[in-house]
Amino acid sequence: MAIFKPQPSQTASISACCSLLPSIAMASVETGAPTQATTETQTRWSSKLTRLVSGTAGAVAVKNHEKADVTLRLFLFVFSFIAVVVMVTSKQTAAIRVSPDMVIGVDAKFTHLASFTYFVAAFSVIGLYSMITGYLSYSSMKKQERNSINQQLHFVLLDSLILSISASATGAAGGVAYEALKGNPHVRWMKICHIFDTFCHHLASSGAMSLLTSVTLLMLVWFSVCAIVKNSGR
Repeated sequence: MAIFKPQPSQTASISACCSLLPSIAMASVETGAPTQATTETQTRWSSKLTRLVSGTAGAVAVKNHEKADVTLRLFLFVFSFIAVVVMVTSKQTAAIRVSPDMVIGVDAKFTHLASFTYFVAAFSVIGLYSMITGYLSYSSMKKQERNSINQQLHFVLLDSLILSISASATGAAGGVAYEALKGNPHVRWMKICHIFDTFCHHLASSGAMSLLTSVTLLMLVWFSVCAIVKNSGR
């Protein structure tokens, strides 16, 4: 029976291979780190997808919507309240010379023009509406109950109605305020803002608050529509 005896060159090759084994093992350990990181990333994205499909992410989105709804209705109340207060306190008395020897005091206040009276009435209603709907939305959020589709639909309809009232009141008051600032020589309406400067400053500030009120109502309509779409998809 012949016994195999390795040649010196074969012995050297075997020794070289044995010396490379530790480096190969270390390389395999090092290449395992990116593979583990990739696995963790896949697991994380899978969990996110699972939460999205199961409705957990949707519940968080609806909860955030309710917080945004309450916040916007609070802003709506603040803007409408400031608009009413600034308009009501716009009264100013100015001295006007009617003859070389006579100077009389003339008042300028919002009750002298129907558009400004309508502005105050409209934004008073908007302030009351924001208080009622804000309370309903806040109660729903505190009870940790999702707003029903019917409630959100009512919010959309009512917010749209209030938005139209806000826009009409802003346009009516803004048109008269522009005539007070620039005048209209075609119908012989004189500009009065150079005389009643404080009154006109109040008109401008109240108009700015009314524009913010309209923007807030528009955002509320958009948020309610999004909530209806999310709730109807479940």
